[in-house]
Amino acid sequence: MPTEINANFLNQIEKCLIPIATTYGHTLRISSGFRTVEEQDELYNQGRTVNGHIITEAQGGKSIHNFGFAVDMVDHWKGYDIDWKKIGKMSEYCGLEHGDEGDVSHFEIQDGLTTARFAAGRRPLLRTLPCLIMDERAKANKPLTLKDLQNCGAPKF
Repeated sequence: MPTEINANFLNQIEKCLIPIATTYGHTLRISSGFRTVEEQDELYNQGRTVNGHIITEAQGGKSIHNFGFAVDMVDHWKGYDIDWKKIGKMSEYCGLEHGDEGDVSHFEIQDGLTTARFAAGRRPLLRTLPCLIMDERAKANKPLTLKDLQNCGAPKF
């Protein structure tokens, strides 16, 4: 089992999704990333055998978080009260998969692989950033701009 978030996946989040969202006025941050099987089981038990609200349907070993290819996000100032469909379109541009209506703050790369295939060592294909400008801005610690996105041929979100 992995012990941390996958670097290629994290690169897509940190150099693509978060900067694009920032250009549109959002302050996204990762609220949950890699989880051990034990941490996943603790979350799964919440609302079932432990007081609290049910927050996951996946037991330990059955979540993409356990393999380092999923994050949950939140807007620093607006919490969960943002246009997740719009953020989902941004994530798709970045090569990510976006959670459904019950899990709108969830982003992952699964490529159709089951958790059993992940457990057997299979991994999604490596992703590249959709535009080199994103990597240049990140390395220079400069913000991505709407003009940059236009130069990248990105759609308006």
